[in-house]
Amino acid sequence: MKYTPKDLEENVNVSPQSPLRTFSIAFAKTLAVLVIIYFIIGALVDLIAPRVSVGTEKKIGALIDAAFKDRKQTEQELRLQSILDPLAKGDPALPGFDYKVYVQENQQVNAVALPAGNIVVFSGLIKEVKSENEMAMVLAHELGHFRHHDHLRGMGRQLLLLLLVSFFSGGDSSSQSIVLPSITTMQMRFSQKQEQAADQYGVDLLNKTYGHAAGATDFFVKMSKKDDWPKFMYFFSTHPYPASRIQAITERIQEKGYLAGKVEPLWIAKKE
Repeated sequence: MKYTPKDLEENVNVSPQSPLRTFSIAFAKTLAVLVIIYFIIGALVDLIAPRVSVGTEKKIGALIDAAFKDRKQTEQELRLQSILDPLAKGDPALPGFDYKVYVQENQQVNAVALPAGNIVVFSGLIKEVKSENEMAMVLAHELGHFRHHDHLRGMGRQLLLLLLVSFFSGGDSSSQSIVLPSITTMQMRFSQKQEQAADQYGVDLLNKTYGHAAGATDFFVKMSKKDDWPKFMYFFSTHPYPASRIQAITERIQEKGYLAGKVEPLWIAKKE
């Protein structure tokens, strides 16, 4: 009798689907769950952030103060503080903090608002600014983030994001490197809206403090000339497209009828 082998209908050692497809499906499901949870909790952060008491935020800010309290304010910081103080006093609706400005050696052209009224200006930005009005607009913009509680919203989201990724990945760094950029990119449009609102607040406060809005767009015009990104790339950026930003500030000035006054040169030591 001739033996004819039969094909096995099932093999417990061979998956019916390719490992790559299985991984892709699992990753997509995990990412979808993360996105849903992240935005739900993000909505709660938006709800809670404006309700965080000044006292509670000061406790958070104490950690930042500790990094600077043991050193004397530099000449640069004292000059920037003299620009910041009138701006902060110009809006009684700002949270009741002792607003302070610090300079950090960093070539980035940027400034950041941190809890409890702390503003850090990078040395790279100081090198680019030529007038007091430009610097006042930058600082007024950062005060806008305090006025709108943006800094707390940003911190809350980042902390929640890290906790969520760590929970789902079990602390696996390779998983975090994939998931983190994916979710953060989806959140960038919200950050641009915060920046635009801070710009509007900044030009209003600049006019209130100086009696005119001269220099409101100077810094952004300068940065736009150095910008070589195509417009579509700003979908992935936290900051609005420079030309759109300048146009929005200009329209605000025209809408409010703000005057064009005198631009004062910025007297500040570049190096110490």
